[in-house]
Amino acid sequence: MAERKFQAHIHIASLLMLILFAFGLRSIGLNDNPSGFFRDEASKGYTSYCLMTTGQDMSGSLYPLFVKEHERTTSSLYQYITIPFLYGFGLTEFAVRLPACLAGTLSVLVGYLIAKRWWGSAAGLWAAAFICLSPWSLLLSRWANQSILLSLWVPLAVYFLFRKDKISAIDSILAALFFILALYTYATARLMAPVLAVVLSMVLILTSKDKKTLIIPLSCMGAFFLLGAFPMAYHLVSQPEASASRLSDISIFDGQPFSSLMMEFVSNYFTHLSPSFLFINGDVNLRHNTLSFGQVHWYLAPLLIAGVIQAFLRRSRTDVVLLVWLFCFPLAAACTRESIPHGLRSIYAVPVIQLMSVNGLLALKDWRVLFDQHISPKLVRALLLIWMAVFVLFPAIYLYDLFARYPIYSAPDWEYGYRDAVDWWEENWLPQKRVVVTGIAQNPEIFFLFYSRYIPQRYFPNKKIDRVEFLPMGQSVDATYSFQGEATIYLTRPFELPASQPEKVVLMPNGEPVWKWVRGGEQ
Repeated sequence: MAERKFQAHIHIASLLMLILFAFGLRSIGLNDNPSGFFRDEASKGYTSYCLMTTGQDMSGSLYPLFVKEHERTTSSLYQYITIPFLYGFGLTEFAVRLPACLAGTLSVLVGYLIAKRWWGSAAGLWAAAFICLSPWSLLLSRWANQSILLSLWVPLAVYFLFRKDKISAIDSILAALFFILALYTYATARLMAPVLAVVLSMVLILTSKDKKTLIIPLSCMGAFFLLGAFPMAYHLVSQPEASASRLSDISIFDGQPFSSLMMEFVSNYFTHLSPSFLFINGDVNLRHNTLSFGQVHWYLAPLLIAGVIQAFLRRSRTDVVLLVWLFCFPLAAACTRESIPHGLRSIYAVPVIQLMSVNGLLALKDWRVLFDQHISPKLVRALLLIWMAVFVLFPAIYLYDLFARYPIYSAPDWEYGYRDAVDWWEENWLPQKRVVVTGIAQNPEIFFLFYSRYIPQRYFPNKKIDRVEFLPMGQSVDATYSFQGEATIYLTRPFELPASQPEKVVLMPNGEPVWKWVRGGEQ
């Protein structure tokens, strides 16, 4: 009895250490890594600030279900979740990124709960460790993107669907709740949430011995999901252009012949299952992945293969759930054509790849007798030592790259420099004096709003910042710069106004100039 208690305490301590480690990896240096602050993050932060202080988004809509950012309508869930963190930490990069950090951390706990329910406590710890160290989860947990929330909502829905041998009405409603949250989190979940809900419900029915007991729970789940999805459906019908503006730009459903459509879909689908995407290169967008590895560490490759083989051979309920989940994760991404393969649109792979790998780890343990009969014990031990070495070495290499090299080489992708540029403006230029910002940049206005904590009530009436002029997109300062007239400060790219003496130069982490302030007008 005492030994069992001791083992239980060790197990709980190990889990807590893993969760704290996962939080540390996702939170350390969150203000500065990723370096810079992407415009989508700044938009989420300032929209949250507007909602917190006025109840309106930047377009003036009161407590909207969908918000308009960069002329496109998007989900407002991440923005609402961010509000409590703005109360605690102010309008900062840390506060805006913290919800993603916590979602990624909690996905480690949920992965543990699923694996523990299916295979036991030790398997739960392995699943937690795999998710904790996952490149796919780590980077996306460190910046303000709503897709990382799906690595929490979808596993929670799966957990409540299959938490017990017989699902209860409460569990089915909780599963529906998390599918609904997924639906309102990210555009691709409008396809994936209902598909997974239906397919996993069918798995539940087909693998249940007493199907009559499922009538009430699944009816509750369906009714609750339809009720929760109604505002989304109404939005899609009543505002089709706004609700589908982004998807229409990237969708493969653009009127092309059916044969071409299917060829593109199949190509996209299998690209997301390819070794190149999963283990070697990953998503080439540096906001979605680093340069060091693919989306998944190499040490999971043999376990993933073993897990899939075991699932096909055994075909228990757990195996079927894993197979369905695994082969469904690329569906939404396969329906798009921009930047394929795409790490955000296929985030549904976390944590099913890690869970399937745990299944493979247990399968290899079950197959040990077969190995002993056909493989030399020395070779087995050597392979095990190699695997353990890779399990330690590859995450260490990845973490070194993520924290030492990545902030430098990825800075341009994160639109580095706006924080320093706006801070200098606030400290060195009187607010009543004129500012002109180059058009050789995308959406610079949102950074001025965010970093200056511009009062929303002053911005709402005419959607302008007092005394700050933003040139049209693509227009250089060269055509508007003047030594005459009103005293003006110009924010330009380094190659603009080459003959002028800058007041301030903002440097990238590698020392290259990215912005400069140039004075004009009356001196």
